[in-house]
Amino acid sequence: MRGGQTNLRLWAGLLLACAGAQAQAQAASRELYFVTQLFPPFITQSADGKLDGALVAILREACRRADWNCKVQAMVWKRALLTVSQGGADGLVLAQDAPERRAVMELSKPVLASSYGLYVKADSAMRYRQPADLAGKTLAVYGPSLSQINSERLVQGVAGVNLTVELDPETVLRKLGAGRYGHNAVAFSNDDVARYWIKRDGLGNLRKLAEVKPLTYLYGFTRSRVKPGMLETFNRALDSMCRDGSLARLAAPSGIRLATCR
Repeated sequence: MRGGQTNLRLWAGLLLACAGAQAQAQAASRELYFVTQLFPPFITQSADGKLDGALVAILREACRRADWNCKVQAMVWKRALLTVSQGGADGLVLAQDAPERRAVMELSKPVLASSYGLYVKADSAMRYRQPADLAGKTLAVYGPSLSQINSERLVQGVAGVNLTVELDPETVLRKLGAGRYGHNAVAFSNDDVARYWIKRDGLGNLRKLAEVKPLTYLYGFTRSRVKPGMLETFNRALDSMCRDGSLARLAAPSGIRLATCR
């Protein structure tokens, strides 16, 4: 009788060990699907359609270290957000720590640092010290986006602001440079994005008026699809990339600063 009980315990132990090994194998070969938008210099696309940029390069290396197979697809931003909110993707590339994102996502550690700024034509005499200085001005921003939300928060309660929303940041800056918004116009933009498009499109007649808010970018994991331990595994990969200099190396070609890296 005792021998039979011992055998049963051995079989139970073997079954548990096999189940654990199978779970580890499944985790090791995990395939994840991320969505995003094109957002140079953070997320770019080559002529042959390959996605690149600092956030994509860092994601791929972190996934490699976690032994995950990660696919990234670019789409219209509104569709990307809808896909994540409906549980149609494992995560979002290009997330901020904001209530709108925490509502449906678990967020990774911050990876890249940037800021929001105001831009005007180079010959503008405008000065900026506080949001009230934007009274009576046209404020152009791209949306729907957190850029739009933050611009609206900036001018909340400021009289006479005409908020104009475009489909992408490049259009905002090009129209500003061409004088399409009139003389009293200001663009609200991510500073790294503005730097990219001003250089790429030769918009030398624009200048930065002021920095209005620092921000960081990270990765969002869809709460309805995230598995136990997944976020911790990803953050450990980011930590190891920080320690060995991989984060700095992968961000350098895009000219983007790292968030606090320990």
